Amino acid sequence: MQKLFSMFPRGAPGIALLLLRLFVGAVLLSNAVTALSALDEVLVCVLVGCALALAVGFITPIAAALAVLIETIGLNADSIEIALHSFAPIVIGTALALLGPGAYSLDARLFGRRLMEFGPDLNDDA
Repeated sequence: MQKLFSMFPRGAPGIALLLLRLFVGAVLLSNAVTALSALDEVLVCVLVGCALALAVGFITPIAAALAVLIETIGLNADSIEIALHSFAPIVIGTALALLGPGAYSLDARLFGRRLMEFGPDLNDDA
């Protein structure tokens, strides 16, 4: 799972990724409610799941790529309103899939890099 993430930046970049994740999660939830009649119910449920996963930063690259795929399918819908609102989450979702979740996410907590510290050798008589 570590290979999905390039890094977990802290500070301002980590906060920026958190804001992007929260924004795209909110937009995806809004699009899911709007697209409820235009898309299949299964796709809407998957989109809601992706929105929640992105908001908390869980399996971010997979959730973002899946959300981009569903939003791209939503572009083929007849409603222009759905199509216009789909561009922002497609672009941001692609960026999040490539950048990763940042330090302020469940992914960083579960799969982040860890520092291994070794104590003194207990068998050493010195």
